[in-house]
Amino acid sequence: MSKDGRDYRIALTVLYVPYIIFEIPSNLVVKRIGPARWIPFLVASWGLVSTLQGIVTNKTGLYINRAFLGFTEGGILPALALYLTFFYKREELGLRQALYFSGASLAGSIGGLLATAIGLINGKLKGWSAIFVIEGCFTVLFGVLCWFILPNDISKLWWVTPQERKLAYARMAPPVTTNASDAENVVPDVGATAEKRVAVVADEASIEYTGKYVLREVMRTFTDPLVLLFAASGYAYATLLYSSAFFSPTIIKSLNLAHSTAESQLLSVPPTAAAFFVSITSAVLSDRYRWRWISVVILILISISGVGLAYGSKVASQRYGGIILLSCGTYSVPPLGISWMLNNTAGVYKRATSIALYIVFTNSGGITSTWLFYNNEAPRYKRGFLVNLCLNLGALVLVSLAELYMIWETKQRKAGKRDHRVNKLKDQGWSDAKIREYLGDQHPDFRYIL
Repeated sequence: MSKDGRDYRIALTVLYVPYIIFEIPSNLVVKRIGPARWIPFLVASWGLVSTLQGIVTNKTGLYINRAFLGFTEGGILPALALYLTFFYKREELGLRQALYFSGASLAGSIGGLLATAIGLINGKLKGWSAIFVIEGCFTVLFGVLCWFILPNDISKLWWVTPQERKLAYARMAPPVTTNASDAENVVPDVGATAEKRVAVVADEASIEYTGKYVLREVMRTFTDPLVLLFAASGYAYATLLYSSAFFSPTIIKSLNLAHSTAESQLLSVPPTAAAFFVSITSAVLSDRYRWRWISVVILILISISGVGLAYGSKVASQRYGGIILLSCGTYSVPPLGISWMLNNTAGVYKRATSIALYIVFTNSGGITSTWLFYNNEAPRYKRGFLVNLCLNLGALVLVSLAELYMIWETKQRKAGKRDHRVNKLKDQGWSDAKIREYLGDQHPDFRYIL
């Protein structure tokens, strides 16, 4: 590898390019192939490629392996995000998204401990090679197990009774409204029990998704200003998430407590552990009060304060405190951003495309971070920190514009200024179910979660 880290940066970039390319196509086949097959296949493939990375011995082999790693890993996150919408209501998604996404921060905590332990193993594979092989094999095993466990949708929930399955359908059924005056009922009634909502849906056929308007849903994604604002904000705040991997080790090593690689790995645990608890707490509060914007803004402000402390202070312990702060913010925003995006898009294929596009933007932040931090700029990393600070300030503006847009559009719908979309189709003899599927989140009864 080159002394300036250029080869290492190329290896990272090689990962992100196929990752980004594959995300949207992968998510568009989730419904057709079935998440119960597609997700385990991706996880097992990802684990296999990761395992093989442990036996790579040259630069060319590493580049090829990283490219395949990008292809196999690229579809997992958007597929899981979409998959959860098959079973949970909009106001329940924040916690569920945070639980699986925060696995990344929790894995960072456990990974630091595991890497320390594996590094002490004596054998043919040592150090980083053993880490890839051992963790990769566990991932393959988990993917194979999921093949036999995951259900495709509510109809395949093998552990529930027929009555429980009916209640599950009732929970996910869209409320029935007859005109704009009933609009307040469109947002699912959090206080209503599943039993009370059984009357909304006679059976699964009444909420069956026909998938007739796939191309329309996909194309609407790229012209929806709300989706574009969410995606752009994702790029802005996710760049810091990826950047922390470049400057955190330098700050940790500057602590008097870190005298060895093993001790440095152990000191990487507190920031990610704290991030896990903050992420879960913020998701619970966001779901309960159903106000995503304020939660996201507070977390971005925490990230900004962490960046400011890590950059502005010359005291190693204070800079380490900045890492903890920015980790709490930057690890906690994406699951809420994912939930917010999914909450405000309707139609399976629009959701699939929207969330994949969002993650394309966040991974583009990964590419940006790869080329922001250079060894000759350590330990201050002035350019990298200032760019991230500006991006997070930009994220505040973008999420606020999205909030204002939704408030304005909601007022238009309540005033009946979007009713013409439905009336035009009703005049052509379309049924209410067909209209809802065709219009998706453009239906005047659809209400945004702010």
